Amino acid sequence: MADEGNVKTPLDALQDTLSRLKEMAHYSQTNIEKLAELWLEVSEHKEQKQYEKMVDEVLKRQNQFQESITPLIEAYETEIARLKADAQ
Repeated sequence: MADEGNVKTPLDALQDTLSRLKEMAHYSQTNIEKLAELWLEVSEHKEQKQYEKMVDEVLKRQNQFQESITPLIEAYETEIARLKADAQ
């Protein structure tokens, strides 16, 4: 028998998902910063020049992820605000 006290409302489920998305966005931004630092290091060392384009490609893809997750977060925030307004 399921514990009825642990049943999540649709709003709770949306808020949980939003929280996870925001966490991913935070780590994504941290990765972008670290990759940018790495790119600078690689570009400054002749012996690592052959990896510069590869690091740049990873940085571009991380930026694409960041750009994609932002509107998703905004959509969840909008829906949560709508549900909260409807509940009042």
